[in-house]
Amino acid sequence: MNASVTVPQRTKFNAKIVWLIALAVFAQEISWNFYDSQIPVSLAKYITSVGVVGFVMGLDNLLGIFIQPLIGNLSDNTRTRWGRRMPFIMFGIPLAALIFTLFPFEKSLTQLMILIVLYVTVMLAFKSPVDSLMPDFIPPQHRSKGNSILKIVTSLTVILGAVISMLFVDKNLQLAFFIPAALMFIIWPILMANVKEKDAPGYQKALAEEQQGQKEAQPAEKVKLLPTFWSLFKNRDKSHLLMLVTILLAAAAWSALRALLTRYGMEQLAMSRGSAGGLTLPGGIAFLLLAYPVALLSEKFGRKLFMLIGLGLMAFGLLLGFLIQTATLLRVTVILVSVGWSAVSINGLVLVWNMSANFKTTGTFTGLFYFFYYLGQAFGPGVVGSITDLTGWYPFLLVTAGVALLALLALVFVKTGGERMRTDWE
Repeated sequence: MNASVTVPQRTKFNAKIVWLIALAVFAQEISWNFYDSQIPVSLAKYITSVGVVGFVMGLDNLLGIFIQPLIGNLSDNTRTRWGRRMPFIMFGIPLAALIFTLFPFEKSLTQLMILIVLYVTVMLAFKSPVDSLMPDFIPPQHRSKGNSILKIVTSLTVILGAVISMLFVDKNLQLAFFIPAALMFIIWPILMANVKEKDAPGYQKALAEEQQGQKEAQPAEKVKLLPTFWSLFKNRDKSHLLMLVTILLAAAAWSALRALLTRYGMEQLAMSRGSAGGLTLPGGIAFLLLAYPVALLSEKFGRKLFMLIGLGLMAFGLLLGFLIQTATLLRVTVILVSVGWSAVSINGLVLVWNMSANFKTTGTFTGLFYFFYYLGQAFGPGVVGSITDLTGWYPFLLVTAGVALLALLALVFVKTGGERMRTDWE
């Protein structure tokens, strides 16, 4: 590279920027977790079939299958004075918050479905850019730690969402939906004032590569989505593809539990809507306490190993909940599944980041990760819900455990541990 092109050298763990990115994640997840626990109950007012409700909760994620890769790729190729990710965040957070406040005022299935499509579309439009900020700022060797902080913040939103459910849903549904939206509005100006994406090493590296190409009279090459996608299937080593399939199946199991847990608590265990909505509280606390230690251990002993352990723990917890069906054991199940999911969610995206081709493609690979993630989210609740229509609620946790075991099997066939990292950060 030409000596006149300089790129900031950052190899230390930048905790400040990670916590700022975590605020953006908080703004995403505080409403989304509440959405997952309460919208299925709203849908049940109009739709009696568990399978159809599950598919509606999953089919909205079909938007993610298309939007996430496109937005991730678009952000890779965006150049503004705010950076390439922040413009999406700038407009996405306040608009999503505004739409979210309208949910408790719906009066028909048509109104509810319109709000679902609008809300999910806007949320997805800034999710890939938010998540892509991590590899833009943080070097590969620190990404599990950084991602664990994001997951800790996500667990805080689970806890807060459960508390809001328990305290407000049964008393004032409108207020319960307003609180997450208000927090999003509060976070938005903090992010815009403090996240200086122009200083991100990954963004500077991408600009430097383009600058060098211009000096050599070569046009800046755009990151192409479809060739990147098809390369997953054409490569002789299918480990990257199998990792994404693992994410698909794990997300299917996790989303089925999240989308239908409140209904399961109400239908099978005779809990109230507010109490069932609070079932995620102990899992959120467990996630909060263990996410960072899991990240450190994963970096030391191997990310694939801890993903295997996590999927095994998810399957075990679901089987335990199936064998002993009480409200107390269900909370234990949620704890075990949440801890297992922490190992999967902390390491899965990091492995995909580290396998991406160069600094210009991190958004595209983040989008591909979410393509498979939302494919699992789209069909997991619907498939498990349809089986529930046929069998009743009794084997719900057993069926979900089967999906987690399929994810475990897919990961076993991943040849690489996924520990290789790009070495061009410095």
